[in-house]
Amino acid sequence: MDSVFSEEILADKLSKLNGTQQCIETLSHWCIFHRSKAESVVETWDKQFHNSDMLQKVPLLYLANDILQNSKRKGNEFVTEFWKVLPGALKNVVEKGDDRGKNAVSRLVNIWEERKVFGSRARSLKEVILGEDAPPPLELNKKRSRSIKITKRESRSTRTKLPIGGAAEKIVSAFHLVVSEQPNEETEMSNCKSSVRRVRKMEKDVDAACSGNDKDPKRKTLAKELEDEENLLKQSIEKLRSIEASRVALVSLLKEALHEQESELEGVQS
Repeated sequence: MDSVFSEEILADKLSKLNGTQQCIETLSHWCIFHRSKAESVVETWDKQFHNSDMLQKVPLLYLANDILQNSKRKGNEFVTEFWKVLPGALKNVVEKGDDRGKNAVSRLVNIWEERKVFGSRARSLKEVILGEDAPPPLELNKKRSRSIKITKRESRSTRTKLPIGGAAEKIVSAFHLVVSEQPNEETEMSNCKSSVRRVRKMEKDVDAACSGNDKDPKRKTLAKELEDEENLLKQSIEKLRSIEASRVALVSLLKEALHEQESELEGVQS
């Protein structure tokens, strides 16, 4: 990963962005790697967005989505910064874009609302982002940071009572990791089910488009929507595999500890 960051380098990368998933994910990972520069990243993204033609704006929105969803586990820096610029960007596409752009905006906003990317709200996210009023300040940042600090304090206080690197300390660490990932597990399972539901709703439209005229413009739109849903499913599955690996590691440690204790018990009983 390139360790050098500058707004010029990012602007150049953004200008070369295309709509392929690999290109979007590669640049997303680079931006997340430089999350300490989140403010500069988003400011540069916003400048590039408003200087781009409408065709280029949709991949930039998909890039923002990828950064938002994959950076949340490391902190809310990008959530906070993108909240400042996304409403204006989305309204621009809705007001001046074609059907492809408008469909992309609608799909992304629905996904962010379902996945609570910007936290829980009484009003729908669509009303907040696409409404006439300026979006209210995000409150999730302070609440999230307090919970993280408490978790770290509790983790340190627990580890001081256990030998560092010992079996018990490893089990406690693995258990804390599994517990901390539980909300993510529930969210990703929900995301998978939501994607499947959206694809099922599209089945009739896909059948109609496939049985009709080969030049039906809906074919490209539906193909793009299906590709987007496939990519979202892949992302969720990848995260669930990571969560699964944490559980497997915990179970393995517990089995080893159980085997060791059974051996100790046999020694005592004999």
